[in-house]
Amino acid sequence: MLKHLSYLLWATCLIFVVACSPQSQQEAGVFDTNFSIDSCLDQQASQDTAFINLISLYKTGIDSQMNQIVSVSSEALMSGKPESLLSNYIADAMLEIGNQYCLENHLSHGVDLSIINNGGLRTSLPKGTITTGKMFELLPFENKLVIIGMKGADLKNVLRYLAAKKGEGVSGIKMGIKDGKAVDVKIGSEKLDLNKIYHIISIDYLVNGGDGMNSFDKRENFRHMHMKLREAIIAHAKTLYQSGTGIKSELDGRIYYEQ
Repeated sequence: MLKHLSYLLWATCLIFVVACSPQSQQEAGVFDTNFSIDSCLDQQASQDTAFINLISLYKTGIDSQMNQIVSVSSEALMSGKPESLLSNYIADAMLEIGNQYCLENHLSHGVDLSIINNGGLRTSLPKGTITTGKMFELLPFENKLVIIGMKGADLKNVLRYLAAKKGEGVSGIKMGIKDGKAVDVKIGSEKLDLNKIYHIISIDYLVNGGDGMNSFDKRENFRHMHMKLREAIIAHAKTLYQSGTGIKSELDGRIYYEQ
């Protein structure tokens, strides 16, 4: 019972913390690297003495877990279109996570490309220390990772969506956007093959039609990875950090506007 109560309080605190994050600071590129439960939560709960007492009981433990170091970033990563340091980082990590999953599960294929919507990235990552709490701010939703297989001819509909959105987070693909359409598409280093089956790692929210995405219906296969995007990204970042590699990203023209 105590375990469930602790988890509930943790989740409640996180909701308040995310809700109380100052949007103006994010837009101005100002970052708070110390993640803690602050007066914002106390003000919300000022009418409930029992709730305040419970929060005080668990606050120290929650702060300790949320302030654990996940990794270190060499620069601030922010979202944008047609590509950005933040969306490139998440998409690249997803591609690596997907291929590692395929290898560990002895699948007959790997992952060719990854897709994540910018709308799912709710804040920026600061330069310097990245904590568990900051990752929760960045990825607050309970999105789960999935792998789907699609013929190139059907994948074209997904690419139309990316072009209409003026770019989203992708990895393993390079494409131009001209007059709202995808042009000069390459998967890996090869031109899009309409008859080939490509495997895409994405999140269940998008695959199920979220954010206006309705192009994943025509698919050859579907595999649920049974892991949350946030948990997978945190584990991936921690593993690299423990081996001496921090969070890095670059703009490489994977999605660009063609004149």
